[in-house]
Amino acid sequence: MAKNTDILLNRVDMLSHRFIKIYEQKEESKFKRIKSLSKTEISILRLLCENPEKIMRDISQDLHISKSSLTGIIDHLEARGYLLRIMSKRDRRSYGLEVTKEGKLAQLEHIKWEKEAYLEFIAALQANDAVDTYLDLTEKILNSLEKPSDKLIISKKAKI
Repeated sequence: MAKNTDILLNRVDMLSHRFIKIYEQKEESKFKRIKSLSKTEISILRLLCENPEKIMRDISQDLHISKSSLTGIIDHLEARGYLLRIMSKRDRRSYGLEVTKEGKLAQLEHIKWEKEAYLEFIAALQANDAVDTYLDLTEKILNSLEKPSDKLIISKKAKI
């Protein structure tokens, strides 16, 4: 049983990293605004574009980032011209963040990058008649992960 688990873990790890590598290298020159942003910085821009009333405390909680780490990330986004710190209208003891025009363009670029990546992924699935299978399995996996579980159960029938 342990040997099967190790083989499955290695395969999942290898496939996941291949997938990430392919999409991280995707036409970086085409996406100049986001190529040097971290995933966390992109997440902050997205969160603020979708919820402009968020204050730093909300972002810290939503993204599970310490306030001190968030301050450094916000400093970087502000220095790049993507955000401005403003007094919060909701809580004048806190800073609000305003996404600048450049920040909004970066977010639009990220959405375009995601769309292109997803369309390419879907095309690869369609070439193998696997779209519905992938979506069904992904939904089952997510439903299972959202339920509390004591331990990982690996079927003896698992394909390796």
